Amino acid sequence: MLVTSVYLGNIQYFGKLVQGARVEGRENFQKQTYRNRAEVMTAGGVRTLSVPVVWDHRAKMAIREVRIDYTLPWQREHWRTLRSAYAAAPYFDHYAERLATYFDERVYRPERLWDLNSDLTRLLLELTGLPEIVPFTEDYTAPAPLDAAAAAGDFREIISHKPRLRRSDPTFRPPTYYQVFSDRIPFAPNLSVVDLLFCEGPQAGRVIRESIVNV
Repeated sequence: MLVTSVYLGNIQYFGKLVQGARVEGRENFQKQTYRNRAEVMTAGGVRTLSVPVVWDHRAKMAIREVRIDYTLPWQREHWRTLRSAYAAAPYFDHYAERLATYFDERVYRPERLWDLNSDLTRLLLELTGLPEIVPFTEDYTAPAPLDAAAAAGDFREIISHKPRLRRSDPTFRPPTYYQVFSDRIPFAPNLSVVDLLFCEGPQAGRVIRESIVNV
């Protein structure tokens, strides 16, 4: 089973890691994907957080070599958004200190997107009580045809920010749970695991495991 490196991955993504998925480590970076963006719930609805990168759009760049653009205060802005969105969530105070470190450039400033994603993925696995094992591929595997990708265990594009690329995933059942602003905003499925963590706390790992469908 294959997935890509992602920023603050969603529930579907973490379910794949629980099932032993390997993270593609030899691909080229692709823009407008979960490789450098995540979706969270805010008072204004679902919002996308994007990590700016230094990237020549005319050239291919290996995912492990993509550098983060620190000319923009993205860490401060992302944490401000998360704090504003989830300050009233039941478990925000329980996890905020651990996460805040990664959004303070004075103490955490990785040069490359790959390292940021890997560090945050391991942290979220730890906080949700899931196995902290993230195996990476050493050789590139050509993608399966999109309509056959799920059957082939290739979720690199199926778990996508782009609606046109999404395909049915019979191994995933989007869970429902309490979300902030549920009194006025409809439930949004499959957001970043930080949404689930702040809202469900110690039950987050159980929710992720229950979203897995054995076929």
